[in-house]
Amino acid sequence: MALAVLAQLAFSFAYVPFYGNNATGLGVVATVPIHRRGGRVYNPEWISNMSRFNDVLKSSLKRYSRSKRELHGNQVVRKAIAMSEKLAAIGEDGSWYANVELGNPGQKVEFDIDMTSSDFWVESTTSVRGTRFEATNSQSYVSKDRLVFENCVESLDSLVFGDKKFNVEFAHCNPPRASLRTLDPSGSIMGLAHSSLSQTSLPHFFQNAKETGKLAESVFAIEFNNNFSGVLSFGGLARYHDELLFAPVKCTGFWQVLFKTVLVNGNLIQSNILGTIDVTSPFVLAPAEDVRMIYNAISGSEPLGNGFWSYPCSEDPKIHLEYAGWWFPFKDSSLGKVKEYSDYCVGPLVEADLEGRWVIGEPFLRNVVTVFDFGRNSVGIRSL
Repeated sequence: MALAVLAQLAFSFAYVPFYGNNATGLGVVATVPIHRRGGRVYNPEWISNMSRFNDVLKSSLKRYSRSKRELHGNQVVRKAIAMSEKLAAIGEDGSWYANVELGNPGQKVEFDIDMTSSDFWVESTTSVRGTRFEATNSQSYVSKDRLVFENCVESLDSLVFGDKKFNVEFAHCNPPRASLRTLDPSGSIMGLAHSSLSQTSLPHFFQNAKETGKLAESVFAIEFNNNFSGVLSFGGLARYHDELLFAPVKCTGFWQVLFKTVLVNGNLIQSNILGTIDVTSPFVLAPAEDVRMIYNAISGSEPLGNGFWSYPCSEDPKIHLEYAGWWFPFKDSSLGKVKEYSDYCVGPLVEADLEGRWVIGEPFLRNVVTVFDFGRNSVGIRSL
């Protein structure tokens, strides 16, 4: 089987068949560059910063702890767990963000991308850190004076994304001066998950934009240039890509889809894994048992602690995921060397207790363009 699979993998670089809907007809509405805050989390050519890896992993796991599974009729849906103090952390190290203009005249605000929530919210604190939105300086700002979360009111204003303007509804949060929250950075978060993960119950940005005719299609796409910059587009693709392979979302909430098989060096290791696509994760997270099976297929692998593993750099494993009938390779099979002069590299798969599901992050996604389709509740992938 391994030889047959390797033959097909080699062939895939010359030809990729078409499965599902072709998204090339989607009109581009707006595009904006995105950046990794703090720069690269990892680089296969560098010495691994395990302290930073552990901090970013902790932050990722915290985001995934904010939801639970519920059965709605015959469908499993992820719902938000009510938070008591704050919707999420803004300006965290390793997060992806875009520069936009909010209000009239436009005020430059950084908004963080969050694949685990669906709320668009802006927090204005007294801290000098971050990018503060002053509602009183915007001629178009409207407060509906309705609390949608603690210290957060339902608000309306204009948002310039790329070269397009949208009228957006969002939660504007102003923590009191006596609150520790006001020491946090100012900024914004745009949740790109499904509306079942909303904490505020405000209309989803994509729902509102589609209903008002601002978006021809309720889709967004993300394409990495490298592991510290990329492009986010609303309504279509940043540039032409043919023959995207689409698969349906299996559990509404996160962008969770089925990966039929996992291959290591052409050998079948895993089958039928449910993977949540999360462009903000610099790692691929998986249940401990699954991670161990994969590293056991790489000669010389050994655990590093806190879910991370290492292997001899000379092994250079070829890891592929099968999606919508085709195998896609990991862009990065290494997060960097364990330490200076070491012959061991840190692997991209990390053990995590996430109710049996995987999180498919940057080591895989840097090799593809990913299209997220709210209307068809599906995800499209195409090799770059």
